[in-house]
Amino acid sequence: MKANRIKPIPAEDGLKKGEKEFYMSLPLTVSGLNVRGEEFKEHSVLLSISSQEATLILAAPVNTEAFLKLTMTLPSKLSDGKPLYLVLKGKVKEVQTLSGHNGAQKIRLHLDSRYVISEGKT
Repeated sequence: MKANRIKPIPAEDGLKKGEKEFYMSLPLTVSGLNVRGEEFKEHSVLLSISSQEATLILAAPVNTEAFLKLTMTLPSKLSDGKPLYLVLKGKVKEVQTLSGHNGAQKIRLHLDSRYVISEGKT
């Protein structure tokens, strides 16, 4: 899976006291409904994540309040060589159009408190 090559943009500093945000560039697959109500699925890059939010770059136009699913492949060391996936879901909290990135958007997603680790992409 090859992710888009877009320069990382720092997330907003809206963390609760004691909460940590991790800045990283991890490939993931994002799926959901675009602004026209059509299903989409695209490869992207996670920019940062905390216990409550994730920030990423997305080419598909989405509205605030849209629900998105993020799927990341976990390292094979964790699963005895079997493919494992971490699946997170959340609601778009903020959409920021990025100039000079072909219409790409920086998305801030409020994560559900639950996550799934599965052997198949769900």
